[in-house]
Amino acid sequence: MRVLMILFKDIHYDARVQREALALARAGWGVDIACLHTTAEPPPDLHENIRLLRIPIRTKQIKRYVERKADRRVKRGVFRVIRNPVVKMAKDVVAQRQFAMKIGELCQAASYDAVHCHDLNTLNIGVHLKRKKGYTLIYDSHELFNEMNGKGRWERIVGYQVESWWINHVDWLITVNELMEREFKNRYGGELKTTVVRNIPESLEELPLEKNYFHQKYNLDEADRILLYQGGFSRNRGLEELIRSLLYLPEICKLVLLGFGERKEWLIGLANDLQLTQRVFFHEPLLPQEMLRVTAHADVGLVLYQDSCLNNVLSTPNKIYEYIQAGIPIVSSDHPGKAIVVGTYKTGKLVDPQDEQGIATAVQEILEIPESYLINGLKAKKQLTREKEQERLVQLYQTIESTRERDKENHVSIQPHLREL
Repeated sequence: MRVLMILFKDIHYDARVQREALALARAGWGVDIACLHTTAEPPPDLHENIRLLRIPIRTKQIKRYVERKADRRVKRGVFRVIRNPVVKMAKDVVAQRQFAMKIGELCQAASYDAVHCHDLNTLNIGVHLKRKKGYTLIYDSHELFNEMNGKGRWERIVGYQVESWWINHVDWLITVNELMEREFKNRYGGELKTTVVRNIPESLEELPLEKNYFHQKYNLDEADRILLYQGGFSRNRGLEELIRSLLYLPEICKLVLLGFGERKEWLIGLANDLQLTQRVFFHEPLLPQEMLRVTAHADVGLVLYQDSCLNNVLSTPNKIYEYIQAGIPIVSSDHPGKAIVVGTYKTGKLVDPQDEQGIATAVQEILEIPESYLINGLKAKKQLTREKEQERLVQLYQTIESTRERDKENHVSIQPHLREL
């Protein structure tokens, strides 16, 4: 069986797509990943059964150039324009149309059995290919796409209308946790076939005996304790509250923000204004295969998404599983999507993400008495494994493969040549 995965961003930093493609490739299936080509960095060499089909889109290339090359004033001006809802929707429509046309061209002579669409912004391509080629359609919803942070009212209305049109063509829906699975079923009907595949990384075989990576990188004192956030620097991630919470913590507490995003310059300015430049450090983004080795050198992992949208409330960010697999306790927003892991397995403390003093108190309590959280984290690490999630995904594809074989045996196609693709 051959699978076409479609991803509307570059492959480098999307750990979920890489892990799912690897699981299918190791099970013996061929996987092509059609994605954007927006970075000059060489792509990851994943597996001999995986091909990367990277597609350049001009609007995405311009955005990446501005992020990396333009000065602060130009960046602010450009981002102010493209965040306008009308401009954003128009830009996305143009980019997605270019992307869809190029994938259509690629598929003219290609043979696949299934098309695996990552998030709503690729689902229209999957629906078209299912209609035209007869592929089995898998919709892998990493987020509640229409409830993501920053979505305006009209974006949500249009997004839900479009999703409702296309969801009827979906053969299988994959979500990242049971809460999102329930949300989809409530909205689109309980007959929707679904499965949950959590984005759990491969565990580190050995944790570091001495936590010194950040100390060496930033020339810190041996007694300093590292508070780590890893991920995007965007609005409503609780990054401002994290920085301000340092005002309630002792000097030995140092905050490392690992990642990139449009809010970086603003966050640097905030640390400056609060005279915290010697306690707040910015780390360049890391590829998924590099992440855990660095994460394991922190003392506390932080996930403080704000109550700004339903997606923030119900999502279980990848970083929660990364912190667990790296063996560090967690301070997290007290949201259902975070509590389903942090609260259930007691791997850290749940807090009000807007309460800066409460965040500081939770961090201090973990640093003073970390033993129970570390022990619970080790237990969770054994139960929450990448192998279990891979097995669930492979079982889904085995079901798809056997269903397609039965269909070939029991039905005569109106267009037999499509059945051979």
